[in-house]
Amino acid sequence: MMHEFFRHALTRPKLRALFMKSAIGNLVGYVAGSLVTVLSTYHSVERRALKNLFGILPRQKVTVHLLPEWLEWVLAVLVGFLVMEYTRYLFNRQKYLAAARAELAAATPGPGSPGQGP
Repeated sequence: MMHEFFRHALTRPKLRALFMKSAIGNLVGYVAGSLVTVLSTYHSVERRALKNLFGILPRQKVTVHLLPEWLEWVLAVLVGFLVMEYTRYLFNRQKYLAAARAELAAATPGPGSPGQGP
């Protein structure tokens, strides 16, 4: 019995579709989370100071964070997760719409059903 379930549930096309949907959702979520990090930081050249001998040594690029790093990390994870879930919803939207239409059709009585007027 369990063997039959796995044989019908885990077919090659179903597994391929699952892996592709997961990979695309994870990639889109990763890109969205990375975009949060990119948008909340900028690069600047360091000022003349003692550590670069007041401009004698070459200046280095410094990353400046607009938000605290912990908040930037939390926002990146949260936005990445939400985008990943929205992508999953978009993939499964047709299935949800078909189920809702079937449920609506079952709930509304037809024109010749009992209880309707003449």
